[in-house]
Amino acid sequence: MATTLAYRISLSNRTGQPLSALAIEGDMIAAHASLPPDQQIASAAQPLALCHALVELAPGESADFVGEFRLPLTAITPIRSGDAAWFVPLARLRIAASTAAGTPLVVAQTFVVGEDLRAAGGTLKPFRLDLGPRTYSQLGQRAVN
Repeated sequence: MATTLAYRISLSNRTGQPLSALAIEGDMIAAHASLPPDQQIASAAQPLALCHALVELAPGESADFVGEFRLPLTAITPIRSGDAAWFVPLARLRIAASTAAGTPLVVAQTFVVGEDLRAAGGTLKPFRLDLGPRTYSQLGQRAVN
């Protein structure tokens, strides 16, 4: 069994030159205090698994990508609180491209994902693992600084 996060990423080239050799890399891990921050947060220097590639993105052009991240339940160290076992997913992304002059561009970002309770005045809620399999449709994300 695994946790699965379906995603959609939209990239737009807001520069005045074409971007080439675009690579979207990413994965999902479980946040936990037992892991050092550099093992949880995406970094421009640390490649991730290749998810999508695009030969070129012209100035003003956009491209959409869809996919899924899967994380085996055995790879999750739950966060315990009383009798509850919580899972805080981190979606890590790294996007690399080159300019027409060959200058590399790399952006990395990590997002915490949770059940979106903001409409009810709340925030993002982690997922309970001890209640058995569930499907969540009201998801939200927040960028980790």
